[in-house]
Amino acid sequence: MLSFLRKGHVFAIIILFLLSGCNSFSSEFVKIKPLGVHPNGTVYIGMESCKECHLEIVNSHSSTSHWLTSSQFVTQNFAPITQAENTSFILDDKTKIAFTAINDSIYQQAYKPPYSTPFFSKSIDLAIGSGTKIGYSFLTWEKNSLYQLQGSFYKPNLNWINSPGYPSRFQAFRPIFPRCLECHTTFSQSENWESPAINNRYNKNNIVFGIDCQRCHGPVLDHVKYHRKNPNDKEPKNILKFTDLTQQQRLDLCALCHSGVRSNRSQPAFSFVVGDLLDDYLSPQGVGEPDVHSNQVGLLVRSKCFIESEKMDCSTCHDPHSNEKNNLVKFNNRCIECHQKVEHVTFKSDQNSDCVNCHMPYQESKIMKIQINPDSIRSVMVRTHKIDIY
Repeated sequence: MLSFLRKGHVFAIIILFLLSGCNSFSSEFVKIKPLGVHPNGTVYIGMESCKECHLEIVNSHSSTSHWLTSSQFVTQNFAPITQAENTSFILDDKTKIAFTAINDSIYQQAYKPPYSTPFFSKSIDLAIGSGTKIGYSFLTWEKNSLYQLQGSFYKPNLNWINSPGYPSRFQAFRPIFPRCLECHTTFSQSENWESPAINNRYNKNNIVFGIDCQRCHGPVLDHVKYHRKNPNDKEPKNILKFTDLTQQQRLDLCALCHSGVRSNRSQPAFSFVVGDLLDDYLSPQGVGEPDVHSNQVGLLVRSKCFIESEKMDCSTCHDPHSNEKNNLVKFNNRCIECHQKVEHVTFKSDQNSDCVNCHMPYQESKIMKIQINPDSIRSVMVRTHKIDIY
């Protein structure tokens, strides 16, 4: 009898140890805290949970233009603006736009001659743009309404300039509508999400900055929960597989933000999800030649490479998880993978391996123009995605 009791006692200790082990296992993970919740029920949990299994991919993605395309403005995170040669510029109407550090923030202030006291002063609250090509534009809150400020930072020459599209006269605000944020944030909830009348009022606590994992992979909450409970199951569960998408679905995923300015149809911004047909949400592309600045997909589908391929899409050449900007060796190698025996009949050069600069040259944008100084407005140069003979 005593032996039986001892065995039972030992068994109870083992069970208690196993239970405590389970609790210890679950406590290894950071508690899932939603960063945002879509009105359709989708919960956005950010990339921290993805690091548990995909640390290398998440760290790599954190340096991409997609991830850096929007953020809350923190001065120390934008070192280039502290190196600006000038902290102001003057518009044609003699208004001076100046940028001043006040406490821990940067303010845009406007002055009239003799430029002694500002008649306009607003803090920079959000930054738009990755800073890798042109620079940054800045947004400010007016209660719950979101506006673009008139000054942008042009990184190539470390100077402040008149924001693209602004007139060369003082204009206090330009409202930022949901379609703008649909390409610069993972999610932003407008106050009247389902109303056909758009406005620029948002729930400040329901914005997910940058383009993170969920934007391209769909909802991940159930995926994370499953694999936390089943860490030995290496087959991805409860998540969209990119390889299961059709060619058109893969193109539409990128075309949401890389097919030019397209207006919403019957669906509000942030309705489109991976796997949907984009034309059901946005008006089809126009019949004219796509612009190099914003319509990369429209140019790609006009290319012979694309027309003669059954599988080609944006990811054929681009790895969305990596910062590959200006890595011509990598891009040229991707061209050579499909064009290993090309004969250049009309052009001979020692640079035959430089496919990109010859067949995808930089061209002037017809819609994106910037005012570098008061006397000149020039087009932004962007690499065309129409692969052709130039």
